[in-house]
Amino acid sequence: MSKFLQARINVAIFRFLPYYTSKSYLLFLGKIYYSFKKKEKKLIEKTVRHIYKNRLSTASLNKLVNDVFYGIFTHYHEKLFVAYSNYSLLKKRFVSWVRVKGEEDFRNLLAQNRGIILVTAHYGGVEWLPGALASRGYPVTMILRFQTQKLKRTLEKRAEEMKDLQLVDLDNGNVFFAAVDALKNGRILITECDEFEAWRPSKKIPINFMNQTFSGDKTLDIMRKHSGAAVATALMHRESSKRYTLRLQTVDTDSAGALPLGIQTMANLDHTLKDSPEQWYQWKDFGEKLELHLDDANELNSEYTGDMEGSAI
Repeated sequence: MSKFLQARINVAIFRFLPYYTSKSYLLFLGKIYYSFKKKEKKLIEKTVRHIYKNRLSTASLNKLVNDVFYGIFTHYHEKLFVAYSNYSLLKKRFVSWVRVKGEEDFRNLLAQNRGIILVTAHYGGVEWLPGALASRGYPVTMILRFQTQKLKRTLEKRAEEMKDLQLVDLDNGNVFFAAVDALKNGRILITECDEFEAWRPSKKIPINFMNQTFSGDKTLDIMRKHSGAAVATALMHRESSKRYTLRLQTVDTDSAGALPLGIQTMANLDHTLKDSPEQWYQWKDFGEKLELHLDDANELNSEYTGDMEGSAI
């Protein structure tokens, strides 16, 4: 979807449209996208229904499906807005639109000069996270995969403008040592705990996430072992279109009974999603991890016919 939305004509239009107009335009593009990508759309819907079918009424479940799609498109709007907006205005918005909770403990952790593995997720306004921290003077390094070369060039230029933001391309070979080096230099390394396809599963890390059980990821524990870094979580909760709350929380790594980081970070995400599942946009990948399949052509071709006004699907 990212590549589709970043077609040259869309980017050109996006640069000049007002905030709310550009969002409406993106919702329109999303409707077009899913008219061709029916299998992807149905897998997302099936995953949501699989998780919540025994917990919600039919009406509430239909509303959640709508809200999930609306959240997906809101995320992509934020992605393009952060990438292509005027930087002088954007920098002010990183501060005025985002409030931070838990910052005092986070500062104390950073003052230990051993770097911080900052674990986030495909949740809420995550696209605002690096800029919100860098604009406040935090030294941020982020590992990410660029969906297009155009986006890569744009974000690398934006990182230069922010000065305190460093980007590491996940597709440039083994980035593990670059990540460890950043941490040893006292930087904040942002990574995502729910990048399922990149996990290194371990049976020693049993995960219970959304009432589903599977082997968790050992990457964070390996990274911490090699770097000696502290660990915290960061979830950017979307309060409204122009209001976000960054929730920073330190993670126990030093006590004798500390659980593996894969368990702690996914438990934190799971707790958050109990109140706001519509702000998570990793449903397709989660469905693939759970090996949910569209059973037949009838399921693929069936269309949800509820109130779609909000999601523009």
